[in-house]
Amino acid sequence: PPDYVCMACQNKSPNFTPHWIYDCPLKQTKKGCNNVAKRLRGLHDPPSRKVFVSGLPFECNDGDVKRFFEDGVSGGEVSTELVHLKLLKFEDSQRCKGQAFLTFDSDEGAQMALRMNGCVWKDIEEPGVSKSKKQKKGKKDGGADKVEGEKRELRLKITKVLNRFVTKGKKGGGRK
Repeated sequence: PPDYVCMACQNKSPNFTPHWIYDCPLKQTKKGCNNVAKRLRGLHDPPSRKVFVSGLPFECNDGDVKRFFEDGVSGGEVSTELVHLKLLKFEDSQRCKGQAFLTFDSDEGAQMALRMNGCVWKDIEEPGVSKSKKQKKGKKDGGADKVEGEKRELRLKITKVLNRFVTKGKKGGGRK
């Protein structure tokens, strides 16, 4: 259109010919210039209600982890609930990798879970299920030198979920 004004040169370039902004010879492009602004605004920061847990036993399932954390977190004066649980599993066997992401309904619940850092994992029985029904499959001969019923003490490590740039240790944002 005849009344169009290029935002880069304001139609004042030498030897001016009508053109669109993307065809302007004076236009300067900075790739990825918005990445820093997004990071500073916290656009990609995970919610503060989310925590990462490692050190879980390989035999645990979603229900075991949920019961453990609801029992441990509910001891405070604030009632909180575990909204979402993502248990990381091996692709081939579908066994737990020993790690999970937990999302609570409030920041207080996440803070109470963070205070459980370093605590020892204990199996909490499911209500209405007896121990005889929940026996582990194991080798009959393997582990003959171990004492029957002896389990290794597992200490949980609970941390706040961090931004992926912080986790990877990168100083700058974006790809190069």
